[in-house]
Amino acid sequence: MNNAFDIYAEIGELRAELAECILTRKERAETQARLDQLLAEADRRREAEEA
Repeated sequence: MNNAFDIYAEIGELRAELAECILTRKERAETQARLDQLLAEADRRREAEEA
């Protein structure tokens, strides 16, 4: 369960970074890609718990 918290904590950090930090185009793209990966993983875990 601690792992799920880690994912949601990182999602929050990445969202804050995208909203608040000055990033290069490359950094923004990398951050957005990581956020997309984590959101997909969180969805998969949620679906697995519901099944």
